[in-house]
Amino acid sequence: MSLSGRLRRPGLRSRATAAFALGAALVAGVLAGATYGIVHHYLLAQRVSSVENEAFSDARVVKETLAASPNSPVSGSLSSVMPGKGTRSLVYRDGTWYSTSVNVGNQNLPTSLVDQVLSGNPAIQRTLIAGTPMLAIGMPVPAVSADYFEIHSLADLQTTFDILGLVLVLGAASITMGGALVGRWASGHLVQPLRGVTAVAAEIGAGDLTRRLPTTADRDLDPLVTSFNDMVTSLHERIERDARFTSDVSHELRSPLTAVQASVELLALFRGFLPPEGTRALGLVEQETSRFSETLENLLEISRMDAGAADLILEELQIGELVENAVSSYPHGPVPVVADAPASVTVIHCDRRRMQSVLTNLLDNARIHGGGATSVSIATLDHRATITVEDAGPGVPAGERSKIFERFYRGRTATRRNEQTGSGLGLALVAENVRAHNGRVWVEDRTGGGSRFVVSLPFGSDIADAGPGSPAEGGHR
Repeated sequence: MSLSGRLRRPGLRSRATAAFALGAALVAGVLAGATYGIVHHYLLAQRVSSVENEAFSDARVVKETLAASPNSPVSGSLSSVMPGKGTRSLVYRDGTWYSTSVNVGNQNLPTSLVDQVLSGNPAIQRTLIAGTPMLAIGMPVPAVSADYFEIHSLADLQTTFDILGLVLVLGAASITMGGALVGRWASGHLVQPLRGVTAVAAEIGAGDLTRRLPTTADRDLDPLVTSFNDMVTSLHERIERDARFTSDVSHELRSPLTAVQASVELLALFRGFLPPEGTRALGLVEQETSRFSETLENLLEISRMDAGAADLILEELQIGELVENAVSSYPHGPVPVVADAPASVTVIHCDRRRMQSVLTNLLDNARIHGGGATSVSIATLDHRATITVEDAGPGVPAGERSKIFERFYRGRTATRRNEQTGSGLGLALVAENVRAHNGRVWVEDRTGGGSRFVVSLPFGSDIADAGPGSPAEGGHR
């Protein structure tokens, strides 16, 4: 199997569902991202503003405490600060660092922030301490020759952001799933009319050219329905016209052909009086006249089938008896028939004359193109009877196995003049007759070389209940 066969393009409904899902995902993603960004910016700005106010207030307390008692220790002034939960305060004075916590010191402050504050400018910066997000702020207190710093924990804010992100992701996933469900539902309604078109087209393809699409009030579908029905009507008329033309031509040719045959038969009575060249010419005319007559009869038969005038005369026949009679009456030598007892007594509903024509044409095909039939076998499987005609010829190439059932088709193995003794309609007539019996016919390779032409027919019920058959299926059952 080719790569393109394995990676088949998804169907229309699947593509529509995917489009709805992707659209919903895109919209939900944009909204979730925008919501997260706005909320993140707003809450962080609020926290920064709150931290700045708290830090300025605490720095003022340190300043007032140190100014009131210049010789008191700095640690004492820090104890007068009442920081919030998760907040640590630090003071840098006279080259010494003081902190309210033994676990947090100047080493936890960003170097760039410390340098900026020591240069006389306040600064604020986010940082990580032991994997926890923190907000560090510092400001100079020149009145007491000190610098004040605070570190505020952002763990609670980060938790809020994580919960918000999870909620938004779940919401976006739910919207995407909802979009896929809506897309599936909407695409189902959209393709519903196409299912009707497909069903009618299948019936038309099976040969019922009287089927039409029902009219609709949908202004979008009405042009499709009208065009489809007009196309089928034109096709039906064209097929009927071609069938009438073939039938008329065939009937018109019958009279002159009869006159030619009578003349040839009369000339044959005087064959002994003709010179050698005349004898050879007469033999050629007899051969070509016979082939022309066979082609004409086949054309008339096919034209009657195309016109629907070829009624089946159904009988209940044992398939073994049918095959034996057809093979034994074949004028070009005996062909062995192979069948087990259950298969040979299987009863099928068929037209005796048409099925004998099928077997005769298959035997002729094997004689002309395969050196003669080697065997005819009968078998039964799954309420179907199969008749197989085998030959030991060159076989049929895989690319021609369906084409050989077309009218007047000649394969590459039948291009020489001495191999063109058939009418070119034998296998086409086989396909038409088998299809009329709701059967199937195909060709496949024979073990050891050659071809196997297989005819599969329903049994156990009337042909009308057996379901439609395919005229030719190359290489498979």
